[in-house]
Amino acid sequence: MAIDDPVEMIPFHVPDVPEVEPYLDDVRGILLSGRLVHGPYRDHLEDAFEAMLGGRAVAVANCSLGLIAALASLHEPGGEVIIPGFTYLATWQAVGWAGMVPVVADVDDRGLLDPAAVSAAITPRTRAILAVHLLGNPADLVGLRAIADRAGVALVFDAAHALGARWVDRPVGAGGDIEVFSLGPTKPIGSADGGIIVVNRPGLVDGIRRFALQGHEIGDLDCVGPGLNMTLGEMHAALALRSLPDIDRRLRRRASLHATYRAAWSGLPLRLADPGSGERSAHKDEIVWLDDRAARVPLRRHLASRGVETRPYYDPAIPDLTAFRGRVESADRSRDLAASGFAIPIHGRLTDANVGAITAAVQEYFG
Repeated sequence: MAIDDPVEMIPFHVPDVPEVEPYLDDVRGILLSGRLVHGPYRDHLEDAFEAMLGGRAVAVANCSLGLIAALASLHEPGGEVIIPGFTYLATWQAVGWAGMVPVVADVDDRGLLDPAAVSAAITPRTRAILAVHLLGNPADLVGLRAIADRAGVALVFDAAHALGARWVDRPVGAGGDIEVFSLGPTKPIGSADGGIIVVNRPGLVDGIRRFALQGHEIGDLDCVGPGLNMTLGEMHAALALRSLPDIDRRLRRRASLHATYRAAWSGLPLRLADPGSGERSAHKDEIVWLDDRAARVPLRRHLASRGVETRPYYDPAIPDLTAFRGRVESADRSRDLAASGFAIPIHGRLTDANVGAITAAVQEYFG
């Protein structure tokens, strides 16, 4: 290789799409039918989620819209919603779009909402706890459920990362009053975009479905309340349906990648976020948290020089976003995780050679 030749990069993410030809048959059928929305593929996708997770399922255009619909269904404008300080900004923005007030609570060392911090943040104005199953690792369902029940508030989960994950004896999706999944292209089961709202509290699903259709029923334009257009197209639903039967293989591959990284870097001054005892993670992303945060920039530069693409991860933390700054004082763990970590590739299109190159590059940096 000439000295000026660019390094061939191992991409941070490549969508793990299903077989192309069967999906193209679906697309052909959808186009010929003339029914691009509100059709059988969306219905079948909702049925599949209900069979897999229980509860009632509502398919929407993306997870962010699903979170807005979930919170809006509580009919508590001005009420407070407790969110983690270490999450994607969509978690926080959904609270605002639903007309509610976000309140940040700190996280544990895996970036999951800390029940003790939640308890301290509860006030008479609290109407919901919005926890995140971060990286595909389940949040503390039992601890958060107990707090929500004591306070008489809703328990909602941003489950964007966690399709296929399990918390001890139950699938993620079955523990909250409402849990919202993402079908975006970076997820183990992805589409061009999409979201699934799983509703476990009786009486909420009809209102959520209306909200996702501009506040009215299909075929009846008498609007009964606020809403947005959240329609999931048939082609997106078909792509997700083609991927769904393969979910176990995809999750096993990601779990194997995580185990390989963990074994290769044992003893190095860094850590990964392992699933807890009895848990099954979806391993949506892989964050490397460094003991010395000053090493983050040089390590990422070293990895880039070896052809490994990396990404910052939720840095700045929610409390330090420009739009949120000055409203939170005590979220030190969230800030530390944001400043000391970055994400590396973990997806189904990585080859064994790719994984070997990634592990070797990190080992090389630490000598």
